[in-house]
Amino acid sequence: MKILLIGGSKSGKSMLAQRLTASLAEKDGSLPVYWATMEPTDGEDRERIKKHIMDRAGWGFETIECARNIEPRLPEIGDSAAVLFDSITALTANELFGTAKSGYLSEPDGGAEKRIIGELKALTSASKHTVMVCDDIFRDGKTYDPATELFRRTLANVCRALAASCDAVCEIVCSRAVPYKGELPEIQQIVLHKSL
Repeated sequence: MKILLIGGSKSGKSMLAQRLTASLAEKDGSLPVYWATMEPTDGEDRERIKKHIMDRAGWGFETIECARNIEPRLPEIGDSAAVLFDSITALTANELFGTAKSGYLSEPDGGAEKRIIGELKALTSASKHTVMVCDDIFRDGKTYDPATELFRRTLANVCRALAASCDAVCEIVCSRAVPYKGELPEIQQIVLHKSL
């Protein structure tokens, strides 16, 4: 099953994705894998990562940390894995502008959008289940500087391409799943129950 969860910051999408991925893995004996893409640049990032690690403690997730260029790491997951990919937002920023570890780019990478779509489609093909998380930052009416507009447009295009190939697409609002595509009764059960 291929699932795309989109929502605002702190909407509950990562926790829902964890519960959903763990549920899918448990149902058919898949290995739950957490693919982490955030490379911390400040204290707030480090606190967010720490919270995500604490939230998934004891759930049996194997963690892969890869902030960009994910395709060479795909063999690590295996075709029977249930992968939680968190997040498309961080991957897009990393691919467009570089990372602290890889070095920031002086100009945005013009080939990033096509590469990200290809990499994420390869991920969904390589795993049994894939739950992908993305921040919804591309729908407000404000105009931003050119780099931010490029980021928002790229992120929207990546999500649009993935949504077309996913079995289910949901917006997460206040820890509730609002389905746009596909039937997912498991999501509502997982949202209503705080523990597995």
